Amino acid sequence: MSFIRGKVAIAAFLIITLLAGGVLGYVLIEGWTVGEALYMTVITLTTVGFSEVHPMSDMGRTFTVVFLVLALGTVGYSATTLIGVLFEGKILDAMKEKRMKARIRKLSNHFLICGYGDVGHEVVEELRRSGEKFVVIDQNEDLFGADDDPDILYVTGDAFEESVLSEAGIERARGLVTALHDDTANVFVVLTARQMNPDLIIVTKATDDATARKLQKAGADRVISPVQIAGRRMASSIIRPEIVEFLDIVVGQGRESLRLEQFPIGPRSPVVGKTLRETKIGENTGAIVLSIVGADRKARLNTSGRMTLSAVQLSEGDTIIALGNDEQLSDLTAFIGGPNRQVGRHRRAAPNGDRA
Repeated sequence: MSFIRGKVAIAAFLIITLLAGGVLGYVLIEGWTVGEALYMTVITLTTVGFSEVHPMSDMGRTFTVVFLVLALGTVGYSATTLIGVLFEGKILDAMKEKRMKARIRKLSNHFLICGYGDVGHEVVEELRRSGEKFVVIDQNEDLFGADDDPDILYVTGDAFEESVLSEAGIERARGLVTALHDDTANVFVVLTARQMNPDLIIVTKATDDATARKLQKAGADRVISPVQIAGRRMASSIIRPEIVEFLDIVVGQGRESLRLEQFPIGPRSPVVGKTLRETKIGENTGAIVLSIVGADRKARLNTSGRMTLSAVQLSEGDTIIALGNDEQLSDLTAFIGGPNRQVGRHRRAAPNGDRA
């Protein structure tokens, strides 16, 4: 893009320089006024063939011949450049769109982000930090041009239209986040997305409790209120500053580098059938296990006597929620075994190539 702007700037500079040179030449050689010199320069430059302003001297005619030769070359170059830029831009845009659609068609198990405003942008950044695949949907294509990021795959259009969602690969997607400014639009997106992919995990934004209930009825798995979260966080920053500092570290905004991650337990995992204490996960990996979630997405607890997490027996389909740095979480992935997430890359945003 900067190369194209440079070519246009050069062409404009040559035309302006040529006009200025012609006016200056006629003023100095023939003694004409600036208006007369400009008129003569323009009719010579455009080769329209009108008569001379005044009879010219031999030096004036020689200057006109030289100026006309330079003008033909300069105008020809400038016109070719501008036409080339016009068609080149359209061709490049068409090629970019074709490549992007091809990359989106190859995606599976990815996420869709509907709305690239403030909330949507933060969702994208977190997905990038986590190395996830995603496609952004928004009506305003200029929002993507402002970032000038070739790694972001996007589809331009209304997120509640089936054709747009289909183009973004909703049938192959794992989850969808809708963060549009209009709550009504979010409801339509949730309804449409749930019909097109019943297994989709849908998280949506809402501005009030009434809308939140409608979104849940429409099929949203989670409804988030940014205003409510912001208010609670501001209050917590005053009342419980140490806890907020810890949470900043966990979400990657503090001075340290810790992350919360989830680790599904597969059928061949060596921890199946063992209690958390018996696995010695903390001793072997350094990661801190905060919770164990069952296949029903509910936290598992030891119901026999004291309700300690370490006494919970791990089963296939459980998910371990753990806290640690990249190395610790990577060690935990290897320790648990099975189809667990690759967490060692989380602090390094992977290229968005065919991962979106």
